[in-house]
Amino acid sequence: MTINALIDRAVLSHQAGDLAGAEALYREILVSAPGLADVHYLLGMATLGQKKPGAAVKSLRTAIRLKPGVGEWLLNLGIALRQTGDNIAALESLAQAADLFAAIPVRRAEALAESGAILAALGRESEAEKTLREVLSLVPQHPAAKNNLAATLYNRHAGADGLERPDAVEHLREAHLLAPERGPISYRLGQALLRREKHQEALLAFEAGLQRAPTDSDLLLGRSDTLAILGRFEEARDAALTVIRQPGAPARAGIALAVAQHGLGLLAEAVQSLQAVLDAEPDNIPALLNLGNVWGDLGDDAGAEACYRRVLTLSPALAVGHWQRAQARLRAGDLAEGWREYEWRWHMPGFGLNPALQALPVWDGVAQPPGGRLLVHAEQGHGDSLQFIRYVPRLLDMGIEVALQVQPALVRLFRDSLPAATSVTRLGEPIPAGFTCRCPLLGLPLRLDTDRLAAIPAQIPYLRVPADRRQPWRERLLALPGLKVGLVWAGDGRADDPRAAATDRRRSLALPQLDGLMGIAGISLVSLQKGPKAAQQAQSLLTIADWTSDLSDFADTAALAAELDLVIGVDTAVIHLSAALGRPTWVLSRYDGCWRWLRSREDNPWYPGLRLFRQTEWGNWQPVIAKLVNSISVWALERSN
Repeated sequence: MTINALIDRAVLSHQAGDLAGAEALYREILVSAPGLADVHYLLGMATLGQKKPGAAVKSLRTAIRLKPGVGEWLLNLGIALRQTGDNIAALESLAQAADLFAAIPVRRAEALAESGAILAALGRESEAEKTLREVLSLVPQHPAAKNNLAATLYNRHAGADGLERPDAVEHLREAHLLAPERGPISYRLGQALLRREKHQEALLAFEAGLQRAPTDSDLLLGRSDTLAILGRFEEARDAALTVIRQPGAPARAGIALAVAQHGLGLLAEAVQSLQAVLDAEPDNIPALLNLGNVWGDLGDDAGAEACYRRVLTLSPALAVGHWQRAQARLRAGDLAEGWREYEWRWHMPGFGLNPALQALPVWDGVAQPPGGRLLVHAEQGHGDSLQFIRYVPRLLDMGIEVALQVQPALVRLFRDSLPAATSVTRLGEPIPAGFTCRCPLLGLPLRLDTDRLAAIPAQIPYLRVPADRRQPWRERLLALPGLKVGLVWAGDGRADDPRAAATDRRRSLALPQLDGLMGIAGISLVSLQKGPKAAQQAQSLLTIADWTSDLSDFADTAALAAELDLVIGVDTAVIHLSAALGRPTWVLSRYDGCWRWLRSREDNPWYPGLRLFRQTEWGNWQPVIAKLVNSISVWALERSN
């Protein structure tokens, strides 16, 4: 049989899938005609197809030596070399192939796709990304390149130290677009978005992954966590239960379930879920933290303290452990320990300061501040500033010159309430000259020895309104019959902060829930409600005088509140304002009330004239409102007599 006939027979065997038969024929041909480059190439491909890459490399190299400059041969040599593990030689061969394919985009893309995969495997991620992007510019839907670029971008979300990179979301989002079917990418993208407080986007990432893998436990729990943050607790519970019903469910499924149960007010069930986790994993820190929170809301301060102490034994520098313990200690009235732990807030997300403030050292409260000057600044909400401004006169009595920086809406009120020599400016304005040391407002109780309830400076009023600003309100209020009762029924919804929004939903009322105040003899209601919730007056049966359009800041609100006989409201800044002005103030407090209202008391040492009406059942305002209606009826009758 002639050489050509043998070649034809070998090629037919090769095409029919008989690679071993084709290999034998190619070798027989090369015994007689060792210089046939094409046959060496075909032998290389036959052995490569049989997963014999070492033999393939030998044959392909011989073919290329005999007949250099064939792009396809160099491409396949690169593939064979990659399979032998000789990645550097593979990259060299593939680079030559890509150059030879410069005028053939589809083939160049194949060579580059192989190179990109090798570069990614070698950890040369920047080069891999560049190479794979070129592939997709040539062949936009190249499946292997899309997959490998997605993997490369996924890997680039973390640095060499394992920590998430600042540009992680950018890489993961593109990886998700390239390979939406890959659950781990959806999960990592969702987690990265959660860490950046992009909750709706995170939810979409988890749900996109679940469309392709509906029982994936990581994706389901990511979705549950996100739904809980968004206040959608029933859906969060359902997602967690889906995982718990699967064999071998991870411990964090029980934690996710407990978080949802807690949000629904199912506190006993939340305890059971967390105890089940801790029975299996006694040192599970997230379970201990959450159990501490639940015990606190159940009124078990000892149980909460035991959980937090265990957490801090296991992880002494865990900021969230100190932060949660601080609030629990303060709510229990243990101010000495509470304020010490409260200093850990600066290690928590959401407690950043502007760079100018951050650059100043913090006063330790021991020595006089440099030059006897101290910059005191707001750090949290308006209510916090209103409560803790009481400490500034103490500083002045110590001979310290104070400059105060607070929220814009408080500047005028604090200027009215503090000595004229005290500088009061807005947060973000230039720091006054000579002030080289600072103290946040909520750091003053620790530094000024408020270590027990009896040490709280409660000289009320400590806020003041000039008489000429009160007089116009006094005249307006004369037109209303009876006792004048201010009303604020809702807080700021905080759409930008889902956790704060969830708290606001628990603390706020819908105004029609207070319709039971209608018809109480001897009172007129006056609105102190600002913001979108003020529109609820249209759905209420109550008659309420509303001049809030004339209130531009807290100084205006103070002028009106100072002329009222009583202020009633949910836990908002207006309550602090009214109480600090010395007005009788009644607070409707949610079941998991703020730490500053302490535990189970109707009075409060921060504000001697304040009375608390507390929920005794999670989310149930009806008994609270019934008690309020009865109390205000008695109060009005007593005042009229």
